[in-house]
Amino acid sequence: MIIEPSRQLQKNDLRLQLRQKRTGVEPGQRQAWDASINRHVLDFAATNPPRLVAAFMGFDGEPDLAPSLNELDRLGIRLALPVVRDGDGRAEICFRRWSPSSEMRPNRYGIAEPVGTLDVRLDEIDLALIPLVAWDSRGGRLGMGASFYDRLFQPLADLDRPFRMGVAYHLQQVDHLPLDPWDIRLHAMLTENGSFTCAP
Repeated sequence: MIIEPSRQLQKNDLRLQLRQKRTGVEPGQRQAWDASINRHVLDFAATNPPRLVAAFMGFDGEPDLAPSLNELDRLGIRLALPVVRDGDGRAEICFRRWSPSSEMRPNRYGIAEPVGTLDVRLDEIDLALIPLVAWDSRGGRLGMGASFYDRLFQPLADLDRPFRMGVAYHLQQVDHLPLDPWDIRLHAMLTENGSFTCAP
């Protein structure tokens, strides 16, 4: 795997800029945007009913999906959250079942993850709500830099399921992301302005 230095510098610069923009959102604005995002998650699930949704717990200024996840649980939709675990020489993530009553514990990054629940296979997931730092309209996604999601979804990169939907604020959009061949594209994006399908 060859990493082009100039592209990595571009990615690192974008991460710094967009994380600052994301964490700098004024609390009242963030609350309003999160409320809109949660409504759009529920609207999407109502028109495209999933059996199992993989999501995330907001961290480092990411949107708070707890209200919509609690409602999906109430509606009987199964849920899962990512868990970081040690792989063969490199940490990786998997998804584990989650409900509002699940025991949670912070991982090495300080992100809460479920404890003592069952692992979920990727082919069980209908909808994957994926966090990100930056995105573009073609489905490009820039994460925090560990490549957890890229490595996780690589075997299913060309499939329509799980349906990969990025969740972020509109201000995190850029015109064009510098992507590497192993970067996994999103099928769709969801922001406070609604959801739309990405066209590569």
